[in-house]
Order: sequence, then structure tokens, then C-alpha cells
Amino acid sequence: MQSPPTPSKASTTVPRAHNPIHFSVEGPGEIVATDNGDATSFESFQSPDRRAFNGMALAIVRAKPGQSGRIVLSAESEGLKPASVIIRTK
Repeated sequence: MQSPPTPSKASTTVPRAHNPIHFSVEGPGEIVATDNGDATSFESFQSPDRRAFNGMALAIVRAKPGQSGRIVLSAESEGLKPASVIIRTK
């Protein structure tokens, strides 16, 4: 298991943030589920939109069967810088 990236000097962690986040995927992958760890949330696991809970949210991505290549997972939230990660599949 890989450790999460260390925040840069310019970033600020906000542990009580509840910003709505929109996840999207480009390439041969798909979002299977999103979550935030909030057991009281009624948001659908299948939705690409998820409100952060205590500053955190996650997206579960899988490669499409029989396809390989570069998957780009992006996260956007109003007022915050967008972020993305590249996942390579074989």
C-alpha cells in the first residue's frame, strides 16, 4: 500500500471541510463508487459527486474489461484547485 502524498508548503489541510467534490474519469476506466466515511450520509455510492467529510472523500476506479492504457481521475470543487491522478492499466 502506498502512502498518501505529503502536502506542499503552499497547501492547507482543513479537517472540518465539507465541500462538494465532483469526480470524473478519462480513458479506459470508470468510477465504481465514491465515499467519504460519513455513516450518516445518504449520498449514493454510485454518484460521481460526494461531499467531503472532515476534509476527505474517495473515488474507487476500475479499468474497463479488456482495455488498457492511461486513466485520469480528476476531482474538482468550487473554490479549490482541481486535482488529478494518472493510473496506468495493462
